[in-house]
Amino acid sequence: MEQPTSRIRVFLSELQRRKVFRVALVYAVVALGVIEAADLTFPALYLPDGAYQLVVILAIAGFPVIVALAWVFELTPEGVQRELPADEAQPVPPPSRRSRVAAAATLALFAALLLVWRPWRSPGGESLAALTGADFLDSVAILPVENRTGDSALLNLSAGLTDEMIGALKRIGRVKVIDPFSVQRFLDLQFTPRQLADSLGVSKLVQASLYRDTGRMWVNVRTTESVTGSVVWTQRYDAEVPEGLAAAGEIARAFGNDYVANTPALTTSVSFDRPTHGTTGQQAYLLGKSWLGRRTKEGLSQARAKFEEAIELEEGHAEAYAALSKAHALSLAYRYRWDLDGYGAAGLALALANRAVELEPEGSSGYSARGYIATRSHAPPEDVDEDCRRAIELAPGAADALSWCARVINQQGEVDAAFDAAAQAIALDPQNAGRRLALAYEALSLGRYERALEEARAARSLQPELMLPRAIEARALLLSGRASECLGLDLGPHDGIRAMCLYELGRSVEATVIADSISRELSSGAVLDSIYSHVIRAEDLACYYAWTRDVDQAVTWMDIAFELSPSGVEPRVLESALFARVRTSPEFRREMERVRSAAWERVKGGSRTALP
Repeated sequence: MEQPTSRIRVFLSELQRRKVFRVALVYAVVALGVIEAADLTFPALYLPDGAYQLVVILAIAGFPVIVALAWVFELTPEGVQRELPADEAQPVPPPSRRSRVAAAATLALFAALLLVWRPWRSPGGESLAALTGADFLDSVAILPVENRTGDSALLNLSAGLTDEMIGALKRIGRVKVIDPFSVQRFLDLQFTPRQLADSLGVSKLVQASLYRDTGRMWVNVRTTESVTGSVVWTQRYDAEVPEGLAAAGEIARAFGNDYVANTPALTTSVSFDRPTHGTTGQQAYLLGKSWLGRRTKEGLSQARAKFEEAIELEEGHAEAYAALSKAHALSLAYRYRWDLDGYGAAGLALALANRAVELEPEGSSGYSARGYIATRSHAPPEDVDEDCRRAIELAPGAADALSWCARVINQQGEVDAAFDAAAQAIALDPQNAGRRLALAYEALSLGRYERALEEARAARSLQPELMLPRAIEARALLLSGRASECLGLDLGPHDGIRAMCLYELGRSVEATVIADSISRELSSGAVLDSIYSHVIRAEDLACYYAWTRDVDQAVTWMDIAFELSPSGVEPRVLESALFARVRTSPEFRREMERVRSAAWERVKGGSRTALP
């Protein structure tokens, strides 16, 4: 009876004779080269997201086919001929040790190439998609700490305690911790704790009360199950009154450790140590945060003033620097008229974020602020990847980083993971219109118009005074073939979108009148309104001419928009089907890449001199 080792030797001899190893190696090298070339060139050509995946699938599917063909056929001077069976072919000696080593090396090389190949492993190790894709092991909402001291001067301490306790749990990871902005909005609606928990989708509520007696102060914390109301655990934390807000950090650290210890599903070695802040600076910072979530021009202006006050009172307040950076970046996102021009605001935002990172390299807020202004300024994903990783690793439960990191993940080709990250940000901060708008923009850029409509309308219901949700809704209606519904919206300064809808309905004369009117107004240099900058109209004109296939005018107004602001045309609008009709033009593609690259370089240059 033939031994298994003999059969293996015979099989290896056949592989060697038929040159299967050699063919497999050549195919693997060529296939990987084609995939890498597609990875580099497809984004520049704006091919659909599925094109790269198709190349990968075909390359993988082709491997067994090419191996089978190598077994059956051989290439000879006379052409391709069918391989003869072993008993008819010239005898081949058993494979030598050198041949066996070469065969093993071939297989090892192919395995190594697969191991380091980017579709399975990102250059930095774990992919961003994996970082943002973990399921929640626990969910909780922390209610504002009640001040039961009878001393209104300690209201700031109560607010500081709430902020520190939420921040501690956000650093744990895999814990759904609702952002205080959303919690407060529901409390303003006079929701009961049970209604609050149901609306926020959390399994636990944390309620805390601040007390004071002669010479001492303490906080009672109670964690309850949201469904039954049963108490999970309670704890009392004592602090010295003279410590003021500095006591908040100590209590939050102890609370974070106790929360992990009393939650069996959680195991973490995260440190809850944070820098302590002075009373006056932290008070201004907390007031600024409450304004920042509103996203209106007044809200951002008030937030900016409070963050500047916090920095003046406490020079080393890293979180105030990061929050001030975010306020300037949001002014660009919402196209508000600011006392700084677009590049001045962006350069300052980047400089402030850099300062935040310098002051607190183990804090997430600086990385999150820096990544956000970078994505707003058309930075390439490789320039933002590390900030996204650091922000998420340091505060996995923070909605801010997840919201803008979705953009980076999308650029890396992980479309579904990008949607999941943006949706997770909404789960953490469901009452914040900005989270909804981030997902609406992602949906718009990827042709998921019903989802874009859903999220834009949700944002509009949360903050009807914002104009951006209406603009996204109108664009989604236009792209989904419902231009007549677009005309029914109050679009405020977005007359350019109205012109697009009219053009799509065949009312080109009316559309031209509107476009020409906007062009004359912008060319006059007059201030068109006190809320929105000229960028909003220049962007809409670039979209309009792209929609009407006028490459020259689309390029002209895109250039004007980017001259005014680094986010002249919103990145996800520029990559959407709104520009599909001119994107095939080499002239438009070249100019688009030029202005985007120039914008980011200009922002980086401006950041170097923005702060003393």
